[in-house]
Amino acid sequence: MTEHVIPEAILEEAADWYDRLAELTPPEQQAYSAWLLQNPLHRQAISWLQANLGEHEDALLSALAQHEDASAAVAAAQAPARAGWQRAAGGWAIAAMLLLSLLLGYPLLRQPVAPALLQTSLQTVTGEQRTAQLADGSEIHLNAGAELSVQLEQAQRQVTLKRGEAYFAVAPDRQRPFYVDAGPVKIRVVGTAFNVDRMGDSIRVTVEHGEVRVVSAGEVWQLRAGDGVYIAGDERQTFRSHSVAGWRDGWREVSDEPLADVVAHLQRYSVRPIRLQGIDQPLPFSGRYNQSDVEGTLTLIADLFGLTLQLSDEQIVLSADEQAQH
Repeated sequence: MTEHVIPEAILEEAADWYDRLAELTPPEQQAYSAWLLQNPLHRQAISWLQANLGEHEDALLSALAQHEDASAAVAAAQAPARAGWQRAAGGWAIAAMLLLSLLLGYPLLRQPVAPALLQTSLQTVTGEQRTAQLADGSEIHLNAGAELSVQLEQAQRQVTLKRGEAYFAVAPDRQRPFYVDAGPVKIRVVGTAFNVDRMGDSIRVTVEHGEVRVVSAGEVWQLRAGDGVYIAGDERQTFRSHSVAGWRDGWREVSDEPLADVVAHLQRYSVRPIRLQGIDQPLPFSGRYNQSDVEGTLTLIADLFGLTLQLSDEQIVLSADEQAQH
């Protein structure tokens, strides 16, 4: 089935009108009614905003009534003069058309409608964070070095997280589940907020609120607020967390996170490669650190574990040896 797309320019015009609906002056109300008459997509765009934002209902219904009055006036002005039965037949036809328009238009303003199809890709570079709002009202926050694609359809909403970390605040829509494909892990939600961290084939999912269904290799986890699951190869580990996506404020809080994972997170904020040398143990790290202060964080870690930190223009080496090799 072909999806009807609302052009971005029309959505922008509609958003401008929508923000001012409750405070339009009489002349502006007439201009707004004329704008609705110009293009059927204008009305569809306003209806989409009402379905997703849920505001200005009284103003919209008032505008609808003005729209119908204006439609009748235009039809009357364009109707040719006809004799007797022709004039009566034309009047009945116009009335029938207006009634049909009212019957079709009123539910359109009060009920959710399928949004325009959206297909896009988002990515961030080293040290960059980015926030994007989707056409369905959902928000995605990308951490540094992340890449994903989005496809919103009438029956579902699909995101493919190719690499990196993202926080999702999903707008509720029971008719269109929200899916995240993160390689070996598949996630399904309806309306919730959660964080997905993908480093190669290791995935960490943490829920802020709502409920998230995680599937991997035939295993299923139903996660709620504060729940998390870590999946890496054959390892499956559930955990509890009171801090979800704190990285959005620049700080990451971890509990018993392997040093290799800490370094992988810091690498997203460093253009120089960070190497671990001669470190065979996991060295679990717990604490809160500034992810953009790469050198400062690694200095603290080196002191904590008795490691050697060597900095150069080409690379950063954290070593268990006294002398870091090039």
